[in-house]
Order: sequence, then C-alpha cells, then structure tokens
Amino acid sequence: MPDVLTLALVGVIPIGVAFVLLAGLRWSAARAMGVGWLLASGIGLTYWSMGPNWLIASAIYGALQSVDIILIVFGAILLMNYLEGSGAISTIRWYFGQIEEDRRIQVLLIGLGFMTIIEGAAGFGTPGALAAPLLIGLGFPPLAAAVFGLYFNAPNPPFGAAGTPVIGGTGAVIEPALSGSMNTSEFLSMVSGWSGIITGFTYVFWALLGVFFMTYWFGNADGEHSFTNAVRSTLPIAPFALILGAITGGTQILIAWFVGPALPDIVAGFVVLAVGLLLANNDILIPEDEWDFPDESRWNDTWLGGLELDEASQEQPKKNMPVLLAWTPYLLVTLVLLVTRWPDLTISGVGVLDWIQSFTVSLDSILGTELGYTLQYLYLPGTMPFIPIAILTGFLHKMDVSQMGVAWRRSVKQVVPAALTLIVAVSLTQIMIQSQTNTPNILGMMEALSRALAMGAGGLLPIISPWIGIIGSFMTGSNTTSNILFSVLQYNAAETVGVSRTIAVSLQNVGGGIGNMVSVLNIAAICGVVGITGREGDLLRKAIIPMALFALFAGLFGMLLTYVLVPGLF
Repeated sequence: MPDVLTLALVGVIPIGVAFVLLAGLRWSAARAMGVGWLLASGIGLTYWSMGPNWLIASAIYGALQSVDIILIVFGAILLMNYLEGSGAISTIRWYFGQIEEDRRIQVLLIGLGFMTIIEGAAGFGTPGALAAPLLIGLGFPPLAAAVFGLYFNAPNPPFGAAGTPVIGGTGAVIEPALSGSMNTSEFLSMVSGWSGIITGFTYVFWALLGVFFMTYWFGNADGEHSFTNAVRSTLPIAPFALILGAITGGTQILIAWFVGPALPDIVAGFVVLAVGLLLANNDILIPEDEWDFPDESRWNDTWLGGLELDEASQEQPKKNMPVLLAWTPYLLVTLVLLVTRWPDLTISGVGVLDWIQSFTVSLDSILGTELGYTLQYLYLPGTMPFIPIAILTGFLHKMDVSQMGVAWRRSVKQVVPAALTLIVAVSLTQIMIQSQTNTPNILGMMEALSRALAMGAGGLLPIISPWIGIIGSFMTGSNTTSNILFSVLQYNAAETVGVSRTIAVSLQNVGGGIGNMVSVLNIAAICGVVGITGREGDLLRKAIIPMALFALFAGLFGMLLTYVLVPGLF
C-alpha cells in the first residue's frame, strides 16, 4: 500500500498543474481548472481505482453544488448593473466628492465604508473596480487609487457577496469531512464567527496602517520615501483612523458571530460610513492641516502609469437622483438579509430562518450513490434578496424597459465565465474528496494532501493556514474558489495535528481574502479599470508588503487562539 507522501505527491498533480497553467502560462481559470479536472478524473480511475459510477456521481455532485454559488454571483452582479444603469452609482460617487478634501479622510471613508458595503453586496472584484475610478476622480494618482482599491478590501472578501466564500465556498465541500460530527450549518456559523474575530481585530490597525502607507509611498513625488515624514503625517489622523477601524472591526465581529456570514461587511460598511460622515461633517477628530498629494505637475510616470490626467477625469460622476434614493437598494438588502438570517427571529411563533430554509428542491441519490443535493432556493442571497431587490430598483429609480434589459443581458454575459470556472472547480474538488471511496481502500487525494500538510506543518499549522488560502486566491482571484479548493485540506490537516478545525478553516477563509490583494487576476483587472495596464509589477510590489503583514498577524493570532484562548475548540 502506498505511503502518505507518495499518495500526496500523486494527489497534488491536478491542482499543481492547474496552478502552473494559471500563473505560468496565464491560462484562464476555467481552462486551467478544466485540465486539472481531467487529470483528477484520470488519476481517480487509474491510481485510486474509483468506480466510474462513483467518479461521475462526484463530478455531478460538485457541479450541482456550484449552482448555489452561481445564483448568488448572478444576483449580486444583477443588482450592481441595475444600480449602474439607473445612475445610483454615479450619484454615490458624486456624493463622496462633496464631503472632505483631506486625502486621508477620503481614503478612510471610501475604503472602510463604501468598499466594505460593495464587497458585502457584490464581491468578486467589484469594490476595487468601483472605488479606484472614484479615487482618481477625487484627485488620487492612478497607482495610489489601484493600490488602495486592493488594500482596503483585504479584510472583507471572507464575507463578500453576502457570505459566498463561507456559504458557497466552504459550504459546498465541507459536509463529507464533517462525517456527521457536526451539522454543516452549525460549522459554517462557527467559521463565520471566528473569521470575523480575526478580520475584526485586524481592522483595529488596518485603517491607520493604510494611511501610513499612503503618506509614505505617495508623500513625495521624487521617489524618496521618508519614514519620519510619513509618521508625522499619520499621527494627526490616528484618533479618527483608529476609531473608524475599531468600529468597522467591532461591527464585523458582532454580525459574523451573532447573525452569520451574509451581513458582516454590509452592516459594518454602513455603520462606519455613518459614524465617519458624522465626525467629518462636525469637524470632530479632523486634523487642522489637510494632507494632500504633491502637485499633479510633479507626479512621475510610475504614479501615472502612462495615464493622461484629462483622460482620467473625462467622466465626472453626476448626481442623478437624491443620495438616499441611490443608497436605498443597499439598505433594503441589509434589512431583508437581517430579517431572514437572524437566528432567533420568530413571527407568529414561526422561526423565520427555519421557514426560509424549508423551501427546498432535493435529489436524494446521484446515480445510486450516497451523494445527495439540496437547493434551499429562498435561503440563497442571490434569489432572496438580490434578484427581487434588483427588479424593485428598476421601478424605484424609474428605469425604462431597455435599461433593465441591458442590466439583465450584461449580468448574464458577466456571470457565464465565472459560472464555468465555479462548476469545474467545485467538481474537481469533489472528485478529489470522494476519491476516498476506492477499491484498494487507500486514503483519498484530499485526505493524503491533508496528512502530508499536517506532517510538514505540525503544531505550526495555524501560521501556515492563511498562506494556503493566499495561494488559492492568488492563483484564482477568488476567495470562494480558494475555499472550495482548500477548506477540506485545512480541516483534515487540523484534525490530524490535533488542533482546532474551526480555526484552521477560518484562517483559510481569511487567507483567501488576503490573497485577493496580490491576485494576478485582480491586479490585472484593476490596472485595466484605472487605465494603467502594464504597471502590474509596480502595483504588486506595493501590495505584497501589507499582504505579508496581514498574513503574519492572522497566523500569529491563530496560534494564540489555538493554544491559549480557545485550546479545546472543535
């Protein structure tokens, strides 16, 4: 019988080849994962001697599991396209331009407030794509807009698109690993809570650190960085930044712990935006001296990325409707998710959450195997509330039929590539997981990889776990896909080492968010959005520093939780 290391070396081939194709040859995620799927199927049939019936059932099961994620992605994109088409996004952008001229305050309000809300409601790269042009319109250098469009979103993807990385990512693959030891929804609630604690505590210093990096990197157009000057420019804003960071993180923790993964970003974004605007409008904790970038005439080519400034400001945002009306769809999303996700909420003696989850479509057995699939179609954020509120937005914002049609067509076009990637990725992962059902009765691919990881990391697994999540999203550009690929790996490795499985999977979830900051796909996309394509290296060199600091903090905090604060946690 092959030993664990041999099984792991063979089992890693599908994922390893897919990653090489993604990062090395720049293949699309769907194409690279497709090759990985073929390799996993071939290895499963030959080396693992899986029965053809079981292998096909595993692939179908994975494809069905991806339907949940696709519906969430489609609903989030549809709502965003309605808001773009109606002029709501332009109104929101216009509003931010009227508030405060101090660049430190602008980046905090947009980074902690606007971007956090957009990540919670839409995810999948949307926050940076919307925030970076907004920052350029306010007067930020294009490179700075791109850097902080990635930076401030790093703690948010674990709860992006109404909790898709937890609900659709980890939730799509974790059930077989639990083996009945815990209910899946209960485990996901724990992952939500502990992920919120890690990201929430990060936020306490993340806002202030962001201001420091901005003043350090972009305080001098001559390319000379002064640590002393950056500290001097950061200290006056420290009380404002620390309070907003603590409010963002504290709200994220409370909602993630007591409500679930669907709402932490949305609620935290609204709360910190309200507090930040209140402080700014009343001149509370606002420094007397405004901080600004050097004069535009002194900006070097690296900052500009080849972009002409008049080109960058061609499309100034306009006020197309009352600001409150523009925000109304997001407020409605928050309200509906809060009502339908609150664990103990009852109406006429009936639990709202239980009632929502009771509407299902089920397939008890796929091809005669033990694998079954259930779609809770009203519990998915995509179908409730994203799609209904998107339709309602059309009437609230008085869109005509042609504008609504454009929103639907654009959403379908945008979701197709993501859908294909998700179908292949979840199907690939399920084949690797279900390879444990085989004729020679050997460890499955994912189990072998987990044990090899446990052997290599040992008791230091909590420090390693965030980096595994980072690798997944670095290659795929998706926290959700990273969780699909590695949640079971982390769970099984933690079980083998004897440390908390919940903390390990939570660190995986957090790491997936961190990796979005340096993802090849995200960096290329945001450079394209702000018009500095070809400067991806400049952006990566800056983003990699805070990414490493975040990963180090998450790993050390994970060690503290595992061995000191909650050593007996499941």
